[in-house]
Amino acid sequence: MSLQANKKLVAEFIEAMRTSDTDRLAALITQDFSWWIIGKPAYLATAGEHDTEFFLNFFQGSSLFPDGAAFAPTSMIAEGDKVAAEAEFRAKTASGTMYENAYHFLFVIEDGRVKRMKEYMDTHHAKVVFGL
Repeated sequence: MSLQANKKLVAEFIEAMRTSDTDRLAALITQDFSWWIIGKPAYLATAGEHDTEFFLNFFQGSSLFPDGAAFAPTSMIAEGDKVAAEAEFRAKTASGTMYENAYHFLFVIEDGRVKRMKEYMDTHHAKVVFGL
């Protein structure tokens, strides 16, 4: 795939995460997809290495943000089979708390699908808002 096609794939992937579209997410990942989140699991329950099943289950339903979420890439750089993307997230949780976080992702693309996603964000804010 071209670098532009890889960036388009990542933008589509982030949009599918925003809308919790697990059918679309499943179609955009490889069989051996992996998701890594920065942090220590002893501090943040979602930190560490995760497989496809964990990833898709994480995005099941949208009850966490009943009014929807604003989540979009703000910049992307592509090289070879990798895309680095910065994104901003903003939404009101079901409990009425605002969740606002900045993300940096590193995506590895294989045969037109996402093979690996590494996620960097403010783990303290996530822990405070969600109690993870």
